[in-house]
Amino acid sequence: MSTIAVDRHVYGLAMKDGRLEYGLIGLRKASTFSGFCSYHDAELFRALETKPFTATKEQLFLLAYRALSKEVYAKRYAIRTIPLQRRQDKGSDALHQVNVQSYLYLREQALRLGLRDLESAIADYDKALLARDHDRFSGYLVFTDKTPDLAVSAAMFPEFDFQANALQSLSSAECLDLLTYTVLPMSSGGVIAFVWDSKSARSCEKLVASLDRLPMRELPDALIRFTYEYFENCFANPLWWDSLSGVQRERLLARINLAVSPTDDRTPDCLKDDGLRTARWNVIAKEWF
Repeated sequence: MSTIAVDRHVYGLAMKDGRLEYGLIGLRKASTFSGFCSYHDAELFRALETKPFTATKEQLFLLAYRALSKEVYAKRYAIRTIPLQRRQDKGSDALHQVNVQSYLYLREQALRLGLRDLESAIADYDKALLARDHDRFSGYLVFTDKTPDLAVSAAMFPEFDFQANALQSLSSAECLDLLTYTVLPMSSGGVIAFVWDSKSARSCEKLVASLDRLPMRELPDALIRFTYEYFENCFANPLWWDSLSGVQRERLLARINLAVSPTDDRTPDCLKDDGLRTARWNVIAKEWF
């Protein structure tokens, strides 16, 4: 993440008055994941951290496992902060308090539902980890010519593809297909990785195939749309973010705030081209693994 930092700071999203906004945070805080102790983190991700990235099945699995672990940890943390947020409207007028408390109630219910499905998935990934069952994981990697201005490691349940086709209903009682997503900014380029378990292949493969059909020149902004549509755990290069116009910044933040709203449903065309052009990098290669 240091490759997108300025003076060892990046922009990170945080909830403020019921809305996600960017603020500067220290690189150490942004890059530290306390879900594992330092020893086990180093041992667990050794094949990813100490070897060149060649997209082996083990490395793909570790990218997915880390992304899913971070998503589970983030959801648990978000739920733990709800009681604190409930006290922050003290002294406000009655209508404002009612709106804030109603929003937080619905947000907590949505977070708990999401966490339920994520914890079911991480239990399955734990079994794959212990059995070293890496071969069942597949991936789609995008390679960039310059350092992407974002860093992401998270997971999601595909709902619509880039052509507005429905993939699965998030209200289904069945086990949902899970996709992990990682943006790795490097000093001389970057890798954007979609990784999934064969048990979750159908919706994941359809989503990635719809991305793969787009012209190469459209991929960077399509990936930025996807990132801000789905992921709160998104860190940004301050130089890039500050270079955007106020309208561009607001449109990206509007995406993520609509996505986390417990009262608004995502529309089928959420990933279709909206004409917004903010990427400073190009895609030079893409490959299925």
